[in-house]
Amino acid sequence: MAIRRNKIKRTSPADIVFFTILFVLMAVFAAIFIYELLWMFTGSMRGLKEFNLSPFKMYDVSFENIKNNYDKAFSIDFNGKTLLDMIGNSAILVLGCTFLNVSIPAITGYIVAKYNFRLKKWISIFAIITMVIPTVGSVSATYKFIFELGLMDSFWGVFLMAAGGIGFSFMMFKNFFEAIPWEYAEAGFIDGASNLKVFLTIMLPQARPIIIAIAVVSFIGNWNDYYTPFLYLKNNPTLAVGLNEFKNSRYSNNWPVQFAAMTVATSVVLLVYVFFNKTIMESMSAGGLKG
Repeated sequence: MAIRRNKIKRTSPADIVFFTILFVLMAVFAAIFIYELLWMFTGSMRGLKEFNLSPFKMYDVSFENIKNNYDKAFSIDFNGKTLLDMIGNSAILVLGCTFLNVSIPAITGYIVAKYNFRLKKWISIFAIITMVIPTVGSVSATYKFIFELGLMDSFWGVFLMAAGGIGFSFMMFKNFFEAIPWEYAEAGFIDGASNLKVFLTIMLPQARPIIIAIAVVSFIGNWNDYYTPFLYLKNNPTLAVGLNEFKNSRYSNNWPVQFAAMTVATSVVLLVYVFFNKTIMESMSAGGLKG
């Protein structure tokens, strides 16, 4: 009986050079990014005088400077709104938009994946087109639309814009639900379940990894979003907008105080990513676009 030997493909010298250069570049980029975070974090613990004398030191920190810098950051007032108010506005914006960014695409993705109707293929094509075409050109029309509805300076206007069911999240859910056998739903129908109950109790729980991944990405994107609240929430500034307003405050030249506010904003995003980064990577491969 002949034994078939698998040929081991050797890495070519060109590939070795390419991946080595790529690794070095990514390592340098990561080192610079980590250094910037450490510089910001330690800078929020330093005094203004020490920072001005030696901006790039990262070891002359003290508990007294920490208390002073963070107290000043949270006591600052931007048109009647404190940093704590902005954090609250950011929380409302993030929770509402994240819920809609997950729930609406999940529903549309499931319907397109599992039900047959005339416009099914065209919806998928339209979703891909919307991902390619820049949305900058529709800003004026969207602004006028929200204004005419009387939803300016209202979270409901932002929530309305976040309730779109077409886009990248839609494609993720669609591809995921297409891979789930319809026999699960048929078993539910035999037991007397409705279409809605099958979706909520059988199909949606299986999409938990995709839900978590999209929710985390949406959370980070909405938390860091400056453009949307700046345009549509003038009287309800979020933390991202508030950080930009430091340049007009009495602390415009006080970098340790500004670093304290930046550390608060950045820490939330970093904690969310640290806890869920593995789920994001696994879910992106599970729900990637199919040919």
